[in-house]
Amino acid sequence: MKRLDKAAEAIARSILQCDSMRVISHNDADGITSAGLICNALLRAGIPFQASLVNRLDESALVGLDGPVVFCDMGSGKPELISSIKEDCFVLDHHRPVGRLECMHLNPHLFGIDGAFELSAAGTVYSVARHMGENTDLCGLALVGAMGDRQGMVGANRAILEEAIASGAVETRAGLKMSQDGPVEEVFTNCIEPLLDFTGDSEKTRHFLDDLKIKGNVESLEREDLARLCTAVTLKMLMQGSFAADSIIGEAIRLKNEVVENSLEMVELLNACGNRDVPGLGLTLCLRDRGALDQARSLAREYKGHIRREIEMLREQNRTLKNIRYLKMANQEAGAIVSGLGIRYLYTDMPLITLNHKDEIVKISARGTKPLISRGLDLSIALREAAAAVGGAGGGHTIASGASIPPGSEDRFLAILDGIVGEQLHKPEEDIPAAEDAQ
Repeated sequence: MKRLDKAAEAIARSILQCDSMRVISHNDADGITSAGLICNALLRAGIPFQASLVNRLDESALVGLDGPVVFCDMGSGKPELISSIKEDCFVLDHHRPVGRLECMHLNPHLFGIDGAFELSAAGTVYSVARHMGENTDLCGLALVGAMGDRQGMVGANRAILEEAIASGAVETRAGLKMSQDGPVEEVFTNCIEPLLDFTGDSEKTRHFLDDLKIKGNVESLEREDLARLCTAVTLKMLMQGSFAADSIIGEAIRLKNEVVENSLEMVELLNACGNRDVPGLGLTLCLRDRGALDQARSLAREYKGHIRREIEMLREQNRTLKNIRYLKMANQEAGAIVSGLGIRYLYTDMPLITLNHKDEIVKISARGTKPLISRGLDLSIALREAAAAVGGAGGGHTIASGASIPPGSEDRFLAILDGIVGEQLHKPEEDIPAAEDAQ
């Protein structure tokens, strides 16, 4: 962390010397909070900026690009694209680096920190922003970015959380980590996480809560009621075969400086904005404009409906090969969310892959589990190699990765991916990193 912080300080000094800045960031929750962090810092420093939030980094994102430019949550895996930029260039990312970048490049992997689990892109950007002025009040956004990428409050993320608590930017409380506040029956009926067998069914939800004699607002339940509810939810998840109780029971983070207090609601709003192709609305939330809140909440409700429908599609239409489980879709909305929910709550035995044919391309989302990682799974390598073999491109993290491939290549891609994953999971034990290293 000390070496990363020193490098972040050097990058901050260089950015502050720029007369203007182009910001290019990913359009998911981690990417949008990353953009929010650097844009807030630039705004406070009086440096004009223009921000673009994109689904992927390719040649089209660089057309007409005038530097200086900072890439957030992308760039570490695209040295050939980044090297084409002649102006000042900064890459602030947490995906596993590929090749070598000649520009100023900050990535936790370069400092022995696992960017898949311990530090998100938003956390990486925050390490720069905190050296650009009095910006510690923004650290809640770094935590939202980490939660958006399903990271725990461990390692470098824990250090940011402790700074956030000390500065008053967040408060924590033990209990249920739900993305909605309010009456417990309404919250559990509408939630998509935890994904329980009564999710979406108000009558079944009411019976579940009545049996427990639970009433009131979920964020302010009495200790005994909260303990009883947490125990019942954990048992329900175990009966479903899910071991993801820590996803929803534990340390709930409340944001004291942002447009909403519930950190998981913020994640949900930003993901919805990105999915509905209005990531700029999410960036507006990160710039603390409450005027965007009603529209974002409306988008989030609509997006939840898509997710529920696609989860049912996963339940009914998933297929397996020898080493992977997959779902083929067309013109759907929530492939990445569905694969994440599916691997946590429904199918934990093998990596879960969604393929979505939309807009003349097939988008791939792949998710694994920590036990699979400890056995040798590396989805970033697997997707990069399998996608390249069919004329596409892919990469990401060991546990969560993505790709894009040409339509018509799905079956060949799946066969190649199945073989690569099989080799990873069945390699000799001495060649597999220790479990603590993988985590």
